[in-house]
Amino acid sequence: MNYAIVPDKIPVDDFVVATEQACKKLNFAEADQLRSQVIGVLKSTKLPQRNMTKEERVALQKLGRDKSITILPADKGKATVVMDTDDYEAKVMTMLHDNKTYEQVQTNPTNKFKRRLISILTKLKQESKITESQYRYLYPTAENTPRIYCTPKIHKQGNPLRPIVDYTGSTGYNVSRSLADILGPLVGKSEHHVRNSKHLAEAMSTIMIQEDEQFISHDVVSLFTNTPIDDALKIIQKRLESDRSWRKNTNLQIKDIMDLLEFVLTTTYFTFRGNIYQQRFGTAMGSPVSPIVANLFMELSPICSWNI
Repeated sequence: MNYAIVPDKIPVDDFVVATEQACKKLNFAEADQLRSQVIGVLKSTKLPQRNMTKEERVALQKLGRDKSITILPADKGKATVVMDTDDYEAKVMTMLHDNKTYEQVQTNPTNKFKRRLISILTKLKQESKITESQYRYLYPTAENTPRIYCTPKIHKQGNPLRPIVDYTGSTGYNVSRSLADILGPLVGKSEHHVRNSKHLAEAMSTIMIQEDEQFISHDVVSLFTNTPIDDALKIIQKRLESDRSWRKNTNLQIKDIMDLLEFVLTTTYFTFRGNIYQQRFGTAMGSPVSPIVANLFMELSPICSWNI
């Protein structure tokens, strides 16, 4: 049985963040009206009655305190997975021992990365490429160390884990969000781009398969951690140079965008069980700009343009 559990409180912060994200795409009057409407709804909203019995709540609390098990969302679908904690941690450590992708570091690099980002932002403000309000928004006031967690791929043999880095409140989180807004419109302009499953179904409905032909589906294993940063940066710079539509969303120049993007993509680090790791290759799933980078690389990279 699948049903939503009534929360203990209304997630006001989540609604505020989502509203501000939407307001970026509206003019001042529309944004102000949306904020007023959301505030009105939040003030008048009350939680519905609980839909769990006392016994069910007690059982969930006991499960939450049981350190021998780890409860995770499945990588796809709405399933919940209960794993033996030792098995979960062993799988994560096996993944982190991939020296091509990760390396353990002895000191927390947060302060070093923060100083580097402040230097970039200060220069942009001095050159009037970002406003005072943009500077305050991008300025890294929070110093949370990103953390990694993994979701099991129960649809695949052996239930491998997908790593996700929680960047919320980290040094480069707001910069990553802003870069995603700037670069997002560049995605999907390739003739091979598919918007969603409906779009794919519509495209396939016009294709006739002969008796000696067959459809073949290719899957990229661990797309984010297998996306080469240097190549992706070159591809994105070329797209920025050839497609000027992004200029209406920012006063930044191409070099400024690339400097910020390189910072975000080369400062991926996280903590797991008290140890700190640096990502040496690929982008990190969980960073707002990572899907944009991976999509542009897949669309535009010559190595992804196969002739079969």
